[in-house]
Amino acid sequence: MKSLLKIPFTFLMLAAILLLGCEDDDKAGTPPTADNVTDVILAEPGDNITFEGTFNAEDGFSKISLINDEIMLDKQIVFANHVTQYYLDYKFTVPATAALKIYDITITAETLAGETENYTTKVDVATPPSVDVTTDFVALPGEEITFEGTITDAQGLTEIKIVNAGIGLEHVIELADNPTSYELSYTYTIPVVSEMKVHNGTIDVANKANRTTTLPMKVNLSGDDIVYENIYIAGGFQWWTWSPHLAYPMDVDPNDDKWFEVPVHCWDGEFEELKFLGQLDWAPDNWGLVDQADPSKGMLNDESSATILLGANGANPAYKKVRFNPYTMQYSVEDITDVVTPRTEMYIVGNGYPAYPDLDWNPEAAIPMTQNPYGYGEHIFLIEGLEFSDDVSLKFIGQTTGWDYDAGFDVAEQEVSAPVNWVKIKEGSGTKDLKFKNQAGTYTVLYDYYLKRALIWQE
Repeated sequence: MKSLLKIPFTFLMLAAILLLGCEDDDKAGTPPTADNVTDVILAEPGDNITFEGTFNAEDGFSKISLINDEIMLDKQIVFANHVTQYYLDYKFTVPATAALKIYDITITAETLAGETENYTTKVDVATPPSVDVTTDFVALPGEEITFEGTITDAQGLTEIKIVNAGIGLEHVIELADNPTSYELSYTYTIPVVSEMKVHNGTIDVANKANRTTTLPMKVNLSGDDIVYENIYIAGGFQWWTWSPHLAYPMDVDPNDDKWFEVPVHCWDGEFEELKFLGQLDWAPDNWGLVDQADPSKGMLNDESSATILLGANGANPAYKKVRFNPYTMQYSVEDITDVVTPRTEMYIVGNGYPAYPDLDWNPEAAIPMTQNPYGYGEHIFLIEGLEFSDDVSLKFIGQTTGWDYDAGFDVAEQEVSAPVNWVKIKEGSGTKDLKFKNQAGTYTVLYDYYLKRALIWQE
């Protein structure tokens, strides 16, 4: 019996195709999305940079790739687990040989369903101008000062701006032809009505790559020469790293009072970094490099200045003699290579230590120090958590059987206030002890036998 309902075969086929197509659409994945992907990263050759962004995928991620052949970037982040949200924080070192240009980094997010989305982060590789010009002056109102020196830049210079509001100075030099080298020679007459004090300003030099080098300027109209009575060093080499209040004082060179010097120990990595300070704080005087990668660009007195690398070169520790002239902003670092036979024991002797009531200058009851603490060097001795009373005397001895090795302090005044930073040691019988009055508390004492220097501070 024939059906009364007749449906053409072609119609049935079309319906089936449409139905299957709908089922395929239901199975298709959702493309990944991203927020806060870094648009532009400014960098120099050799810089460490970070790619950031928040990526989301309903179906889960298969991988995220970062690709640019020109700077040898080929990073594949593959997901073994089911991850639907990923916070990208990928660090990369720009090759030191990278050309100065803008690189497009393609970041591709791919889901488990095979859906992909591409994002682009631009890495703008350029260098700031190198500026070696006069920035510090001593003068009087009505006198002339001359800014002179050499400015260079691989990309081409665009502008030099010299500003010091205190003396009414604002001078801009536009460099339309974008030279790669420029000899600055600009003379300015200080207004006679200028206040007789130190006036601070800046010299800004910009290039075609939108990089700027800023140097601080100091014009001293006080009528007195700037005199630096105290210079300190701080950095990663300190036992408590980067602590300005515990900075090591430098000694005035007995042959040239413009130079300061001090011996220090240092280790590889962050423990070989250094800056010079004019006070036990980060400001106002804070000397470092214009560019750590190229010390030949000179020094800068500003908190933004780059750290100086002492160059430990694998030694544990390396011993260095550091010299610095704040007037000319020059420094030097020399290896100390004296051969010193290590001691295996060191003790504290004196009195006023609650945990050692029998000490009272008795060598047999002396307080032992730890040699080579935490593996930082065979000449270093340390004790932590040492309780001081309100009346303490302190010296070092090398044994508990007498006074064969007796080490006191090379100081003018024996009564001191903590912290005692990098104080000189003087060996021999009759040398001075240090006295701490009304400073009870818990202390750390460090003695570097190689350099004959000590640190004493309250924890």
